[in-house]
Amino acid sequence: MTAHLLDLTHELKTRSPVFPGDREPSIAISHTIGKDGYQDMDIHITTHTGTHIDCPRHIYEGRDSVSDLPVEAFYGRGLVIDCTYCGGRITGDLLQKYAARVSETDFLLLHTGWDKYWGTDAYFRDFPVPDAAFAEFLVSYPLRGVGIDAASVDGVGLSDLAAHRLFLENGLVIIENLWGLDRLPQSGFHFSCFPLKISGGDGSPVRAVAYLDDGA
Repeated sequence: MTAHLLDLTHELKTRSPVFPGDREPSIAISHTIGKDGYQDMDIHITTHTGTHIDCPRHIYEGRDSVSDLPVEAFYGRGLVIDCTYCGGRITGDLLQKYAARVSETDFLLLHTGWDKYWGTDAYFRDFPVPDAAFAEFLVSYPLRGVGIDAASVDGVGLSDLAAHRLFLENGLVIIENLWGLDRLPQSGFHFSCFPLKISGGDGSPVRAVAYLDDGA
């Protein structure tokens, strides 16, 4: 049986959207084939640019960084749930009907549909985020990570970062700014979000990919 791969990653380029307050990325050619015989590029980005992961070091000093975590932390069985009708809050009630499937899942992906606003100011306004009941219910399962096709699992301007704290305290990685989750089957796929192995890194851009079996 062969696998069909789906790229779930936004293209990274100069002036890609960044979370309010972060520095915009800068990507420029530093050597050219015509002048130097080869091309390479200078890339200046934060660890939370574009489609990226957050790891426990992002919030908790001394906790696991991307270089501490094993590669197994970034790959496993995936489940996507439809949150497009949730309004501003993704509630614990929604997760109840998926409970049996979540128990057999490594990565839960939240499809809000907010990726359609990528590149506009609306992307950083009023996107759905998990409420406390949803987050607490989620960490009762042995997941490896939770992902979302929006800017964050917490709203812009919320200083307590409650969902971040709960997920990361319980050892989950968070994947933000995913793209194209509407193309996925609800289950029957594997998911990867391998980061750069940055020493002490609190996060990293990733190439997020879903692996679909032919029958999925």
